[in-house]
Amino acid sequence: MRLTAMVFVLAFIAVGVQAGVPVPGTYLSYDMPGGSFNTGRFTESWVGTGRDGQIGNTVNAQSWNGVALGLEWKLWCPSIQTAPVLVSDTRDGNGTGEVTWRTVYSGGHFFLGAAGPWGDEDYGGDLANFIVTATYQFVFGNLLGIRSNVVSWGQIDGYTDCMEYEINNAAFFGSTDYGPLPANYPPFLDEYCSTGVWSRGGWGSATQIAIKIKGQCNVAAEPSTWGRVKALYGE
Repeated sequence: MRLTAMVFVLAFIAVGVQAGVPVPGTYLSYDMPGGSFNTGRFTESWVGTGRDGQIGNTVNAQSWNGVALGLEWKLWCPSIQTAPVLVSDTRDGNGTGEVTWRTVYSGGHFFLGAAGPWGDEDYGGDLANFIVTATYQFVFGNLLGIRSNVVSWGQIDGYTDCMEYEINNAAFFGSTDYGPLPANYPPFLDEYCSTGVWSRGGWGSATQIAIKIKGQCNVAAEPSTWGRVKALYGE
């Protein structure tokens, strides 16, 4: 999924004012000022002998508190169903520059746990949207890094408030090209959410997360960009 700086946006839903409703507000991860929940780790499985951008590649992202995965939040099983679209290519004749791709994933699920600051129950649902815009940085033809924005939203089962979930700066740490998946990372999934089917892929960290819950909102067809969100929060 071309992840070195990455943004995830989720929009969800919650009813009325009864106990258990997600609490309206803006929540930031601990690596941002005023943060109140943990950042995370992710994997992306690669289909067959392919690599990035292959149809069927599947994401599994979960919070990480230094001991356990997924207690506060999870995003799992969005997979690539259409080929990535080239947005721009600024490489010069020496192979130095940037290449940006936009990839639309389909399916998947989300979870926000009662361990987080957004409410006193576990919340979950299906993802309605998951889009990655990734920029590859090259110097003399060598890939030095990848930075990405990911935007996604879905509906919380049984509720009607809106919640936006964004992660900026998710970085690849390694891939099975150089060794096995380390311990304490989410397992590789196939596009049907099964483990143990695919054993190739990459892994890394998901940081700088912002979650906003707003009551009775209408979810836009295209979620906000990270730049717009940072402007709203005074970043």
